[in-house]
Amino acid sequence: MNKLWLVLLCSLVVSAGCVSEPESSSPKASVKKDAAVETGTVTLEIQGSGEPLTIEIADVSVGTSLEDVMRSVTQIPVSIRGSGVTAFVDGIGDQSASGTEGWVFRVDGVHANQGVGSTSLSPPTTVSWIYGDADDLVID
Repeated sequence: MNKLWLVLLCSLVVSAGCVSEPESSSPKASVKKDAAVETGTVTLEIQGSGEPLTIEIADVSVGTSLEDVMRSVTQIPVSIRGSGVTAFVDGIGDQSASGTEGWVFRVDGVHANQGVGSTSLSPPTTVSWIYGDADDLVID
């Protein structure tokens, strides 16, 4: 009796693997096939001691870290120390962090509560970088 159940079970497993619908008629397959990665533009607003600068980075995928976006900037020099959760923007343009002065950022007007390597973006979005003294930069 046990052999009969084993044979039936093996037959079901084998036949289940052989019976399938063509990929084109499967709704899930066509959704996966047609699904595209969502992308958008990230606008960087940079406010240092000079004139404000706006840079647009196109075709940024949803979920891309701010660190990756900042590393892709070619219009001005960007200095980043560390990577991932330890990434720190040390300088943008000709202004580098020193003493109590440095760069802070907001994403869509909200002050970041984590670093650039941990901040995932959902374009379209605006990242505002502000340089100043830590005592003068209001964190809200």
